[in-house]
Amino acid sequence: MKKQFGVIGLGRFGTSVARNLEKLGYPVLAIDNNAENVEQVKDYVSFADIVDATNPEALDASGIKNCDTVVVAVGDVESSILISLILEELGVVNIIAKAASDIHERVLKKIGVKEVVFPEADMGFRVANKLTSANILDYIEITPGVDLIEYIATKKLSGKNLKELALRNRFGINVIAINKGNEVIVSPSAEDVIEEGADLFIVGKTEDIYEFKKEFEA
Repeated sequence: MKKQFGVIGLGRFGTSVARNLEKLGYPVLAIDNNAENVEQVKDYVSFADIVDATNPEALDASGIKNCDTVVVAVGDVESSILISLILEELGVVNIIAKAASDIHERVLKKIGVKEVVFPEADMGFRVANKLTSANILDYIEITPGVDLIEYIATKKLSGKNLKELALRNRFGINVIAINKGNEVIVSPSAEDVIEEGADLFIVGKTEDIYEFKKEFEA
């Protein structure tokens, strides 16, 4: 059964996360207290509703607790903290929230938020990719549209060398290092073999990394 995601707050960041999660094939419950925001996203997600997420009863009635992961994308700091607390009380285990400052981040983590992000213009795509892949350990933006990811090699990659995989030719991405646990290979050669579970450090365009992930996690 596919994971279900909730997104609370449909500003630029929340809308981007919600739409990209749906593009990746995951059902999304999108919530906002602004009818216009909900109207703009409703045709792109599985479920969209006008809900005051700071109201515990209303949030509970929305069905948000049935989601495996909930992204709190609300801009107001006080509301963000309150909504995260309510989600904790509703039993939502995996809460991801955006923060406006270091202090905001510290408070969110103290109340049980699993991960805090500081949104950028195209961060929604990155967050959606990371949320839907247990193999992506970290995402770092090098320049707008170009990322470095730390990626756990899947079974589909295992036993093949970089020449056979032809990742640069097929996807336009480059493996710049391989961490095998007992050995770190920097600037690996075409003959270096990938082992399942090894950490790969990959550089490429955000969209190309998505295509690579889709191919080797299918």
